[in-house]
Order: sequence, then structure tokens, then C-alpha cells
Amino acid sequence: MFLLLEDILGKAIAERRHPTLYEALRFIEAYGLSVARYRLARSADEAVEAAEELGYPVVLKVSSPDVIHKTEVGGVVVGLKGPKDVRRAYDSIVSALKGRVPGARLEGIVVQEMVEGGYEVIVGGLDDPQFGPVVAVGLGGVYVEVFKDVVFELAPISPREALRSIKMLKAARILEGYRGKPPADLYALAEFVSKVSQLIWDYRGRIKELDLNPTFAMAKGVVAADARVILRF
Repeated sequence: MFLLLEDILGKAIAERRHPTLYEALRFIEAYGLSVARYRLARSADEAVEAAEELGYPVVLKVSSPDVIHKTEVGGVVVGLKGPKDVRRAYDSIVSALKGRVPGARLEGIVVQEMVEGGYEVIVGGLDDPQFGPVVAVGLGGVYVEVFKDVVFELAPISPREALRSIKMLKAARILEGYRGKPPADLYALAEFVSKVSQLIWDYRGRIKELDLNPTFAMAKGVVAADARVILRF
């Protein structure tokens, strides 16, 4: 595991760039974090093959060392339910990248299973110049965008401490289930947050920011559906 982790980060560091989406997903998966199943496609045909293997619906996302914010360049298409949708989305992403980021290098397109159900949360962290490694957890969507409902803790933290942080969120009661929706697996989420905090600590001085958004807290288990790693050069 350690060699794979070093290989992924080492390549990006040597090229003085941030990891691509595909590299970021491989990195957190190699560390032991649960990730929604994904494949890297370098053609529309490969994208369809990947989608057929993963099962519909799927999401397509651009993977490029020159793109950090994928949605801003038209690099994400969700809810694809068949081969025609996948081919159209693949071509759309490639075209959008060429138009909005001329000269951008394209590693490929990540084809990923679309996570349905569960609760959208944000898990991540940063190596703060003043406080050092910090882990963050919050509810996704409107809760973080409007209400800034996020809790920060100095890393690393134990699962018990992570559970306490989760329960400190203003909207924590939503995770307990409402309107017939089953409660989230808070203990699995706490384990996940704790592991992210350990990652932030282990790679302090090298990883500046880590953003796993969205992450989904399911009725059983937790799965990250995206990853962004910003390195410190």
C-alpha cells in the first residue's frame, strides 16, 4: 500500500502538479477509504465498456492535471442511463475541455457508478499554516453552501472524537433519519472521518488540502464519490 501511495503522489510532485481525479481516487482508495466504483476511459468506446461493467446509471468526470474544479469547465455529467448517453457525455466533456481550457492535458474520463440514496456529506481537511493538520466534516449541499455547517478538529482524531464532531453539526439530526428515510451509519461515518484525519496527519507538509465531496453516508457504510488533492510544493 505504502509504495502505491508514494508512487501516485511522487509522480505528481515530480511534475510539480496536483493529482488528477483518477490519481486522487486511487490514492484515497489505496489508503483504505471506501470509494464508489470507477474506471478510467480514454475513448467513448472504453467509456461505454466501463459503464456496462459498473452498471447504470453512471457519472462521467474529466480527469486532467490542468483541471481542479471539474464542474466549472463542463467536466461532469451525471445520471447517464445507457450507451448513447455515455457516448454523448464523453464527447461533450472532451469538447468542453478544449473550448474552456485550451491546451489542457486529458488523462481520460472517469466513469463512476452513481451513488443513490444515503446522505451527502463533506469530509476533508488541510494542513493549516497556524494550526497544522485539520480534519473537517459537514453536511453537503445547501447545509455547507448556505449555513456553513462544518466542524473542524485538529488531526488526527479517534472514531469516538469523530462521532462527537458529527453530532456537533447543526443539522446532525437529519442524519438520524427523517420522513421515512433510514438513518445514516454514524459509526461508519465516524470511522471514515477518523481515517481521513490520519491521512491528513500522515501526509502533513505534502498535502495542503484534501476534499472528498461528495461523500455519501449510507444506511450501512460510507462511500466517497469524488476526491480532490492539493499538494504543497
